[in-house]
Amino acid sequence: MVPPAWLEPLQALVDNRLDARDRTRFIGLIGDHPSSYARSPRIWNPALDALGIDAVYLPLDVPADRLAAVVDIVRRADCLGANVTVPYKIDVLPLLDDVDETARAVGAVNTITRGRRGRLIGSNTDGAGLLEALAGDASDSLMVSLEGARVLLIGAGGAGRAAAAALAPRLGGGELLVTNRHLDRAAAVARSATDRGCRSAVIPDVSLEEYLPAVDLVINASSRGQAGIRKSPAGWTCLEPYSALAPATPPALPSSSEEAFLAAWPARSAADVTANHAVSRARVRRLSTRAVVYDMVYAPLETVTLRHAREAGLLGANGRQMNVAQAVIAFVDHICTEALAAAGLDPAAVRATATRVMSHAWEG
Repeated sequence: MVPPAWLEPLQALVDNRLDARDRTRFIGLIGDHPSSYARSPRIWNPALDALGIDAVYLPLDVPADRLAAVVDIVRRADCLGANVTVPYKIDVLPLLDDVDETARAVGAVNTITRGRRGRLIGSNTDGAGLLEALAGDASDSLMVSLEGARVLLIGAGGAGRAAAAALAPRLGGGELLVTNRHLDRAAAVARSATDRGCRSAVIPDVSLEEYLPAVDLVINASSRGQAGIRKSPAGWTCLEPYSALAPATPPALPSSSEEAFLAAWPARSAADVTANHAVSRARVRRLSTRAVVYDMVYAPLETVTLRHAREAGLLGANGRQMNVAQAVIAFVDHICTEALAAAGLDPAAVRATATRVMSHAWEG
C-alpha cells in the first residue's frame, strides 16, 4: 500500500519513527517525548478500530523549534486532530484559530479538533478527567467529597491550570494552595482559582511544611517523577527518580547517545536525588493519615511520590483513570465527533464503547 501523503513530511519533523498502519488519516499526540511514556496510542488505536474509524493515533516527539510546523501539518493534512501533552499545552495556543470556553478559562489546550478547511479549535479535557478520577464513581472514589477540602496543587503548567479551573468551583469553603518552582506562574494559577470563587494561596516550597498537616488532597500536576529522557537545548536530563513533594535540580548533560546518557546520569544526579527523597519522606509524614495523594503521572505506574505516600500508609493513585476519562471526552466530544456522526453511531453507545475499550487497553 502507498504510504499516505502526510507520513513523509510529518516523519521529517519528529524524532520517533512513525507507523501509519495502512490508515489514510491520523491523530497526533504532540509533546517533547510522548513515544517513551504515553499510554494514549495504546488506548486510542483500539477504540478507533472498535468504532470503525479509518485513522491511526501517533505519538509525536516534537522539538520546540518544530512545534509550529507540526501544527501546520495537522491543519493541512488528512488529520482528525491532535492531543497535546507536556510541555506544549500553553505554547500551542497562538498556533490555533480558536479555543472553546473551557480551554479559554484554563489558558491551556490538550485537545485540538480539525474542522472543515483546516480550522483548528483548542479544547481542554484534563480538568473533567481529573474530577472523574477523584470523585466520579462513588464506589471507587478517592474523595467522598471535594466540598470544603484543602488541596495542595504542585505545578502551574497546563495540567496545573486545568486542575485549578476544575477544582475551584467545587471546593466550597475549602482552599487551593499552589506551589511551583516559578512563583509568578503559581500566582497566576491561584488568581484564576480565586476568580472562579475559590480561596487560594501561593505557597513557596520552603514554607510547605507548615501547611501540610491541614492538607486533605495533594495533586501532582508537574512532570517530576515522569519516565523518559527529557531533551532540550540545555542538555538531556531525567525526572523519573524524583518526588514531586520536594525540590529537584536534576543535572543536564550534553546531548549524546541515550546509552552514554544512561551510563553517566545516575552518578551525576545521585546526590540531588538522595536529597529530594529525604525531604519528600519527611514531608509526607507531616500529612494527615486521612490525606490523599494523587499523581497525574502514570509512567511509571508508581512514581516516587506515590511510593513515599504508600510507605507512610496514605491512600494514593496515579493518572490512569484521569488519562482514560479525558481521552474518552476528547475522542467522543471533540476529535472524532464528525467521523462518528457520519457513521450514524449513537453517542451514548459510542461513549460506553470507548470507555470500555480504552479502559481494557490501558491495562493490557
